[in-house]
Amino acid sequence: MGLWSFYFFGKLFLYFAKFIGFHFWPNLGFAAALLIPLRSRWLRVLRQVIAVPVGVALLYYDSWLPPFKRVLEQGGELSQFTLPYLLELLGRFLNPWVIAGLAAIFVVYWALGRWLRMSTLAVVGIVAVPLMLVLPNLHLQPPSGGAAVTDSAPLVASRSEPATDADLNTALSSFYRAEVLRQVRFTRTEAPFDIILVQICSMAWDDLVYAKQRDHSLLKHFDLLFDNFNSAASYSGPAATRLLRGTCGHQKHTELYRPASPGCYAFNGLIQAGFQPQFLMNHDGRFGNFVDTVRTGGGMTALPVDNRKAPVQLRSFDDSPVYDDLAILTQWWQQRVSSPEARVALYYNSVTLHDGNRAPDKPNASSREAYPERAKKLLDDIDKFLELIASSGRHAVVVFVPEHGAAMNGDRIQIPGLREIPSPSITHIPVGIKLVGRLDPSAGATVAIHEPSSYLGLFELLSRFIAKSPFDSPGPALSEYVRNLPQTESVAENEDNVVMRVGTRYLMRNLDLTWTEYPAGP
Repeated sequence: MGLWSFYFFGKLFLYFAKFIGFHFWPNLGFAAALLIPLRSRWLRVLRQVIAVPVGVALLYYDSWLPPFKRVLEQGGELSQFTLPYLLELLGRFLNPWVIAGLAAIFVVYWALGRWLRMSTLAVVGIVAVPLMLVLPNLHLQPPSGGAAVTDSAPLVASRSEPATDADLNTALSSFYRAEVLRQVRFTRTEAPFDIILVQICSMAWDDLVYAKQRDHSLLKHFDLLFDNFNSAASYSGPAATRLLRGTCGHQKHTELYRPASPGCYAFNGLIQAGFQPQFLMNHDGRFGNFVDTVRTGGGMTALPVDNRKAPVQLRSFDDSPVYDDLAILTQWWQQRVSSPEARVALYYNSVTLHDGNRAPDKPNASSREAYPERAKKLLDDIDKFLELIASSGRHAVVVFVPEHGAAMNGDRIQIPGLREIPSPSITHIPVGIKLVGRLDPSAGATVAIHEPSSYLGLFELLSRFIAKSPFDSPGPALSEYVRNLPQTESVAENEDNVVMRVGTRYLMRNLDLTWTEYPAGP
């Protein structure tokens, strides 16, 4: 096979290091086609000409990159990326450890190729792959609790033998069926407080560690903090839809693009509870038709508030303006204070941390290197916004809920910034709640919610605040509000992938409905 032997050695190295997958039969068939003896020189040349694009396509097929069909479908959006951002993304594919490993393999291949038949060793390596594919024994445990209205169904029942692909697919189907039955309802209220949902693009716990902001003061100022919250998505559109449909249980990804039951639209319930809906962004909402996603997919009836008077803080990855968070929230709050509505429910969306954003005075700075600075400023801005609300003397329930992570660290499957697969480092997000204006002798002590949670638990908590105002004096202890909140096991998905937590492991479902373990660590 000549250099094609090195091609297979390199792929086997990448596969066993878990940088790529490996489709056994296509690779074995490709190797066999290269080994067929051909007497005609022109046939051998023709085979090599055909083999090059086939080899490239097979390597792409084995990689964890998005299916080529999806790349073509997203071509219009990719074409909007600025040239500096595209060049930065290409540079992230260069992993020095992988390059060093491949170089070492080539040296060994070149040195031993004089005495050994490398094509035979390559075929032996390919054949060895299925012999080593044994799914480790999984200690599978169902989540705590059992009531259908408060707890997610067990993903896989406890059992002593390993879980098969069929077991895992059945468990996922059972999870979906159980989630359909769960719903939160709001009661009518006369309590004078606002609800402010602040949805931040691109901030997971993993990104806070990357930015060295894990101990930022904002996190300590929250009255309640979900530290085991699953965003269930790794892209903005699905994440916004899941939040705005959060009064119902987890939906399949495909269901997000179909109309939902009226009771699943969170702002429908808030309107019926007596809140005036409002919609605000720090961007124009054009990329990915985000405004349409919020209004159609999320059931938002309010039109976006005009934000063009706020100062521009950044230029986005598509060169559109990104407005300063504190300035735009301050402008909105000043309007809110002077408005006659008794109760307002705001949905605010920020893309300040989106990958590819750049400061106008630093157009050539790396987006990834600038992320820590942007993250600190955003957290500072939200903290100052809470102080602004408090200084007005009004009451507000402020919910800080990221869409998903930024994947700034990346891992062996996805380069930094790539979020095609909803890995736990992307979907494990910090969700905090500040009860601005609450008089509580225990103020300052954050109540942490450790149970596996998602949007249903968040809106159940809001429904309890609406039913019994946390601003009453004396009011219930915060521990009473969080008692027996609905739990939701970690299932995250995009168009082509599902990542599910089973026990302490995260398993990824492939397009052929087989499951592999998502590798932990970089």
